[in-house]
Amino acid sequence: MSLPLTDSMLRAAEEAVCNKVVRRLTPVLFLSYLFCSMDRFNISFAQLQLHESLKFSDTTYGLGASLFFVTYVLFEIPASFLLNRLGARRVFCTIMAGWGLCSPAMLFVRTPGEFYAARLLLGALEAGFYPGVIYFLSSWLPQSHRSKAIAIFASGIVIAGVIVGPLSGWILTAFDGAHGLAGWQWLFLLEGMPSVMMAVLCAIRLSDCVDTAHWLSSTEIATLGACLQSDRTRSGMTLGGQTAGSLLREPKVYLFGLVFFCATCGIYALNFWVPSIIKSYGVVNPLHIGLYSVIPWGSAAIATILIARHSDRTGERRLHFAVTAILGALGLALSAMPGMHMGVSLFFLSIGAIGVSATLPVFWSMPSAAIAPSLVAGGLAFINSLGVTSGIVAPYTMGLMKQMTGSLTSGLYLLAVVLCAGGLILLKIVPASHRSGRLVPADAEAPAAVAFNARD
Repeated sequence: MSLPLTDSMLRAAEEAVCNKVVRRLTPVLFLSYLFCSMDRFNISFAQLQLHESLKFSDTTYGLGASLFFVTYVLFEIPASFLLNRLGARRVFCTIMAGWGLCSPAMLFVRTPGEFYAARLLLGALEAGFYPGVIYFLSSWLPQSHRSKAIAIFASGIVIAGVIVGPLSGWILTAFDGAHGLAGWQWLFLLEGMPSVMMAVLCAIRLSDCVDTAHWLSSTEIATLGACLQSDRTRSGMTLGGQTAGSLLREPKVYLFGLVFFCATCGIYALNFWVPSIIKSYGVVNPLHIGLYSVIPWGSAAIATILIARHSDRTGERRLHFAVTAILGALGLALSAMPGMHMGVSLFFLSIGAIGVSATLPVFWSMPSAAIAPSLVAGGLAFINSLGVTSGIVAPYTMGLMKQMTGSLTSGLYLLAVVLCAGGLILLKIVPASHRSGRLVPADAEAPAAVAFNARD
């Protein structure tokens, strides 16, 4: 005769299976996003030589950096429908191999037109990955474990900033002229190919859904399914109803997109311009620039995971996002003040990098819990496509302001204002009672309260 499971036993079973899922899925997703981000942002170091070898201006570079996001935005929602139709494993592997081959093809670029075309193609190929993974993780993990998993995955873009700096600086210095290729050509070639290998690894390690996961026992599948069902019941549906039309008519969907726009303005601008910011401190050698860039991005990587874990433990999302964003805005503004010692400027730049990166995993826990399960993939892709237009605006604006003023100071001030605005908007649209993902009895009804209040 079997005894009924107690609440503590159920929570222990949930904890065990969720940790197993995190250990299985997040390492390969993290590495994939790391290489994806490397292929996306390595032009920030390539442009240190493109200015001289191809005579590209700051405006040309800024426009090329931004054009990536034009096709990225256009192809996001179609890619989410393919994800539902074909499965995450097949879609991720295909597009990963595609962008892994596109990035090395950049070494053949000679004119601004070719540069723009290559960036547009890369944007189309990468479009479905980030929102696809956010949806993918939301279909595997309940709220109480989701921010941590998203933080591990999303830290790939931050770790890319840590790795791309020293690696790119070394490639530009050590390989320049080897076998008739310039350093920037070797940069695109060597940093693009790992994504092709990751496509093979994804095919081996990923499963499309919980029910087809051969590495989970039948008991673990049942436990995880029960957790996800209970999670949906508690979360409710706060953004729209059961149809896509109702979701598109919900004003808060667009406000969430605006908040995401404000948050990502900073991370996209910094990823493309941190080498130039550090160069403005008086550092000239590409390798040294790369090593110094480890400081802001390394700090951001650690803080992103710590803040997400604390948000999961407490079930609080609203203040974790807003406070981090406002402190990050303060760091960006102070890093732009002229006349400071380089060490002080790097410290404040690190605070800014934390602000623009640590907000993102916490952010996604809110809309993903608020959309009907049948609409989550398309809804998250739609919010992401609204917000990621920042990638079109921010890098180009930074380049234009630098060309007009001769420095990046005014651009950093503008980023600080935008990031602060994102934190304040979120405080306005999400009620102060917001809690999500806590499975202890005291918080069991909190998500339902949020579901009601967010519609008021």
